Amino acid sequence: MTTTTAPPDGGITIHVKDPAHLIAAVPHLLGFRPANSVVLVGSGGAAGKSVGPVLRLDLPASEREDEAAAALSALLTRHPIASATIVIVGRPPGHPPDRGDRPASRFVRALAAALRALGRPVEHAFWTPEIRAGAPWSCYDDPDCAGVLPDDAATPVAAALASRGFVTFDSREQMARLLDPDDPVAVARRERLLEHRLEALGDRAEQDSYAESFREVGQALARARTGPPELSDEQVVRLALALSDMRVRDACLAAALPAGSEQSMRAEALWLELVRKTPAPERAEAATLLGYSAYARGEGAFARIAFENALTAMPGHTLADLLARCLDVGLPPERVRNLAHVGDLVRLLASAIPGPRPAGPGEP
Repeated sequence: MTTTTAPPDGGITIHVKDPAHLIAAVPHLLGFRPANSVVLVGSGGAAGKSVGPVLRLDLPASEREDEAAAALSALLTRHPIASATIVIVGRPPGHPPDRGDRPASRFVRALAAALRALGRPVEHAFWTPEIRAGAPWSCYDDPDCAGVLPDDAATPVAAALASRGFVTFDSREQMARLLDPDDPVAVARRERLLEHRLEALGDRAEQDSYAESFREVGQALARARTGPPELSDEQVVRLALALSDMRVRDACLAAALPAGSEQSMRAEALWLELVRKTPAPERAEAATLLGYSAYARGEGAFARIAFENALTAMPGHTLADLLARCLDVGLPPERVRNLAHVGDLVRLLASAIPGPRPAGPGEP
């Protein structure tokens, strides 16, 4: 499983000559504390200190090292970086904990060679058993290069990212639990309500349904801008039905712009609340919007978890699958932002105000 995360626009300056602080920055750059992983930290800028994309992959078994090295290096070179740093955390499958050599040594050599072949030299390669205060670290190419990690929460990178609203989870699993149902009994209750509502709608005219759905979501987004979303069962059901109209859902992609802004984070909070309150398969639409918003602002790890959630709720969900594939090939966040159209958001919010219905797709 590959995780790609891009730092906030403008980059972050860190001292790449300080190995301990660079390693300690990894959980905050990824969004979670990695275990048994290889992490590639791209760097660029005039002084080579601007952090580019950060890629993480589960450490491969020995028979898949060359394949993983080729795939990971190809992903990194899709981004405009000058060099890379390799950080190995933990041990690959089958590596005895009492063996004297550094874990994944052959894999590190293969990865460095693959990156060099693509014109991206490796500045450093480090190993640590875990990223925690007091954990030892060492270099692969210099036996005298070693030390102890500082408290990662106290590093400048952690402070810089926290000030921008980024949260670091203790593990990927902990991050995924953020999307768990708030109350399974309540979710089951809403599932029954949804079934009854769908039966009652029957063959209702599509255009009327679209206009109401558009207005429903516009009102919810307007409310979300004034405070944390608090949704009743009835509101969850209405929003789930509204987002099931692909025209409405696709218009909601625009709520992710400007990426990372206060208004986009308010919308993201609404999608998260809907993911936690909505039953499958309808949950897939809110999860896809949540993932898109995270992707657009560079939180690849959280975006992937949201897309996985959507595909679990509705296997084969077209948009979630497409966006997950974009992550797989390392498509930068600024490219996927082109999916959203600001005009759609203007129409959504305008629909929250009483008056003529918004124009449908293809209408002026």
